[in-house]
Amino acid sequence: MNQRLGEMLSRFREILLPQTAGQAVLAVGGLFLIGVAVAALLPDRIERAGGIPAQTNQPAVGPGGAVGIGVVMPGLQPFKASPPLQFGGRVTQVVSIGSEFGWGQVHIWINDGTGTLREISLAPQSYLQQIGCPPLQGARISGTGFLFDPTRPGAELYAKFITVGGVTCRLRDDEGLALWLNPTQ
Repeated sequence: MNQRLGEMLSRFREILLPQTAGQAVLAVGGLFLIGVAVAALLPDRIERAGGIPAQTNQPAVGPGGAVGIGVVMPGLQPFKASPPLQFGGRVTQVVSIGSEFGWGQVHIWINDGTGTLREISLAPQSYLQQIGCPPLQGARISGTGFLFDPTRPGAELYAKFITVGGVTCRLRDDEGLALWLNPTQ
């Protein structure tokens, strides 16, 4: 009987141990993955009591006296809004850049009277036609735009709006986002 019991235990171990060992490996692997996911979700800097991050920039006071706290995050560049710039002059050149790829963007160059030409990115030709923007070649225009790359000499302005022959063509919102990409605007 002892021999029979020994054989049964031996057979039981052969059947049960591989499954148990496999389950243990899966359990350990699963716990490891959960630990990695939790670590990825944790902030880089641990907060002090009261929910205030341990390292902050100076507080910013917003509308109504609301205070916002800027958190320093490694690898991210702080966003600095581009102030709108006024421009005006006579259009000397009109070019549709990228039209051969299907996303053509109209760019114009204006002479503001100082002898320097200024490049201004407008919108796709189809959007200019849709909003009824008058022809641009040789026209005197004025407007407001954003300079998103002030470090690059001669960087183009991205027009928020232009006025041509008394008609104002709205092209971008206050943050510089294209109106033709958001049909609700």
